[in-house]
Amino acid sequence: MERGEYEPPRPAVTLAEAIDRYEREVLPSKRGAAQERYTLKAWRASALGRCSLATIKAADVAQARDKRLQEVSSGSVRRYLDTLSAVFEVAARDWEIVTANPVRAIRKPPNGRPRERRLLPGELERIIAASESPDFPAIVTLAAETAMRRSEILGLEWRYVDLRKRLVTLPLTKNGDSRTVPLTRKAVEVLSTLPRRIDGRVFDKNGTSLSGAFQRAVLRARRSYERERSEAGATAAEIGQDGYLCDLRLHDLRHERVSALVEGGFSLIEVAAISGHKTMQCLKRYSHVRPTHLVAKLDVMGSR
Repeated sequence: MERGEYEPPRPAVTLAEAIDRYEREVLPSKRGAAQERYTLKAWRASALGRCSLATIKAADVAQARDKRLQEVSSGSVRRYLDTLSAVFEVAARDWEIVTANPVRAIRKPPNGRPRERRLLPGELERIIAASESPDFPAIVTLAAETAMRRSEILGLEWRYVDLRKRLVTLPLTKNGDSRTVPLTRKAVEVLSTLPRRIDGRVFDKNGTSLSGAFQRAVLRARRSYERERSEAGATAAEIGQDGYLCDLRLHDLRHERVSALVEGGFSLIEVAAISGHKTMQCLKRYSHVRPTHLVAKLDVMGSR
């Protein structure tokens, strides 16, 4: 102690207890808290959740990473690790429960390939028809018409909606900036039919339930489509090889709109102003121009 080398023992706090405190003190002020809370739930229920925070080593986190990679995509595992890293950073810097963040010492899996799923003719209409929630058609239509994120649509307030000017202002977005989104005539039509809520919000939904509702609607639409194909004489093998209404996610609607804007002749700067992407590299991951569109554009230009 005289030489200053003695370090008093730190309190034995488990990862689950640290997560509980993180959710109480840190998470409420963060954007995207719902998604992070979902990931924290998985860490709390894991084998590491019962371990003392000070005893968790890089090798333990690496083992959890490898196990998770067998269950979900590499992109999901990166977010999984980022959440745990955030807990350790706060525990080390603010709470002084640990001295280091073991997540920083391990390799993160590479980013997964960007999704290239584009909507096929009639898919969106079938999904909307298969919905069971009264707000679902309006939410899904706005997602397809505006390229807004799920959280941006669910957080809409009427005071920021100007139907006359066909503009929606988003005061705080995922990247921390505000953004004004132009509305198509169809988007204005959808918003005009919605009843006004007393609390001023446009919708009363949370992100987790909306994603689940979308997946259930896709599944019902696919089953209906399979029945139609079967009744028309298609074999089970033919139906099974058909990718119609398969592998669709709610976020794909944002990809679809961004890609459609690029195909429609909007410049990348104009598309970024609508979608809110801050870099052209990130925007590139979202825009997937159909090869048939490129062929048609070559025909318009003429042979040279």
